[in-house]
Amino acid sequence: MDFRRRFHPCRPLPGDRCPSLAVDGDAAFSVATLERRLEKDRTRVVHSASLRRLQLLPQQGAVLAHASQRRLLSASLERQQMGRRIVQMVYRKLGKRAGDCGLDGLEDAFICLVEVGSLLRDIGRPPFGQAGELALCGWFDSHMSALGGRQLPLAKDDIQGAALLNELCRFDAQAQALRTIGKQEGISLTHVQGAVLLGEQAVWREVGDDGRGRQGYCYRAESDQETAMRGVLGLGQDHRHPASYVVDAAEVIARTLSRLEAVVERGLIDPTSLVASLKQAYIEGLARQGEPWASLEERRFSRHGVVRRWSLGGMLDWALRRYERDNVEELGRFFHYLRLALGRTLVNHAADAFVAHLENIREGQPQLRLLSAEVGCRALLEAFDSLATRVEYRDPELERLELEGYRTLCGLLDAALPALRLPEAAFVRLLDEGHGASPRLTLWVKRLPPGVLRVYRQAMAQPWEGASREVWEAYHRGRLVHDWICSMTESSALEEYSRLRVAGRSLA
Repeated sequence: MDFRRRFHPCRPLPGDRCPSLAVDGDAAFSVATLERRLEKDRTRVVHSASLRRLQLLPQQGAVLAHASQRRLLSASLERQQMGRRIVQMVYRKLGKRAGDCGLDGLEDAFICLVEVGSLLRDIGRPPFGQAGELALCGWFDSHMSALGGRQLPLAKDDIQGAALLNELCRFDAQAQALRTIGKQEGISLTHVQGAVLLGEQAVWREVGDDGRGRQGYCYRAESDQETAMRGVLGLGQDHRHPASYVVDAAEVIARTLSRLEAVVERGLIDPTSLVASLKQAYIEGLARQGEPWASLEERRFSRHGVVRRWSLGGMLDWALRRYERDNVEELGRFFHYLRLALGRTLVNHAADAFVAHLENIREGQPQLRLLSAEVGCRALLEAFDSLATRVEYRDPELERLELEGYRTLCGLLDAALPALRLPEAAFVRLLDEGHGASPRLTLWVKRLPPGVLRVYRQAMAQPWEGASREVWEAYHRGRLVHDWICSMTESSALEEYSRLRVAGRSLA
């Protein structure tokens, strides 16, 4: 069981070829080279405009940025720290066994890989969070027949073309992140760093010419990149990179704790009621997992280096007592203690699961979740999520804010509809001349980011395969609109919505 093949430091060359890589041996592998190239990846990502955009997006998609003090950038930093701790814990638990599986000497590289992967995770998200994703998917589903002036449904024998266009009706933030950082930003990440984004999202399935399905975690536009990435790292068609398991676990830990902290800060629930509700939700979760006899006092949680195991009731009560003993009004103090109790425990359980499933992780088993391997841990996380969701919707403003975000993006997409209806020649002329048949269309094309236009032009200059040229162009035109939406912040989306509404007198 050797992990080193999964950490080859190859960086893509033109055409996604890497001829210098000796995939059958260690001749091309060097820890120093790997660390140097991953450090370059970190530098490029940290200085990217896509990462800076996260400081203007809220953690909770339903809450507008101007109404929230929590940003996606801080969520990425919290995830980064959790991932770092998990990797450190894994190496402490492996000890000398790290050499047996080929992980010896890779701790610093592994940490860098996870930290940058944590930063990349959110850069593909649209404004308004989940409401924005629903707006994109629902709008394209309703207007599929308008793409490229082609009337749908397609011919019955054009199965691949239909599957290609139907991909526009789905959205995945990690697939969009790989597209954003690699094509719009022009940052050539190492294959191993890009593979961290092949996370636990649903696999894209597309029917090929031979009637068999193409599987992948990227969009069809980046399928060549994914194929090269998998070939270099020795990953199967639907398998994942070892670091992606750590990033996923760090995401779960950071997200669940921050969601609860946000609802407490917004005054939707107080710490005492939160603890009582968490206990109740946990017991109900254990019953659903087939353990109705379990109790809050059962010592099933452990921390690294601590012999005595903890019960959930004990950890929650300890955090609440420490907060009440401090006798301060600062709610963040309560979550400081809650993170000490639960955060460390969950990190330890994630590291235990990584060590226990080393073979499955090396193979890239797609369904494995580090924090779902133990029943109590799984029930705890379900309790966190269910309680946070219930409490969030106590806010009377939540539905209004969601509808505002949904309406804003649908209005922006309506403004792009005339461009999507044009034949290819007329659309290219619109991009070249910058003038449309209406003031709103002219304003729309002039406001397109240069990087989004460049990606479309480069895609159309490349040879296509499978679907017809007409379908392929319509697909990339739809991707252009996706990229345009995902380049905005909430504030810029609202401003663009107002400009386009004024230019068109009324929204379509």
